[in-house]
Amino acid sequence: MRETEVAREPTNTVAAGRLPCQAEAVAPMPPRGGRRPAVSANGQNRRVDLARVGWIMTVFACLVAVLILLLQGYYGYALVTFAVAVSAAFNLT
Repeated sequence: MRETEVAREPTNTVAAGRLPCQAEAVAPMPPRGGRRPAVSANGQNRRVDLARVGWIMTVFACLVAVLILLLQGYYGYALVTFAVAVSAAFNLT
């Protein structure tokens, strides 16, 4: 027959007003940067709303246009298009 060890809690838990068998509740950490976490507590990914997808596509399209404009030598237009991409990226945060 095997002997089992019993984990004992410190004796100050009784003095603190709770029984040794009661577990302490752990508060969840607040999200960093004020944003919600991408994965919820139950492990499911949250949905991406349509407006956010639109802004992501705008940033992507502007960056592709910047690349094409730079390759063609249109540096001024590329700079303006990059500024539009940065402005659209601000809407993602």
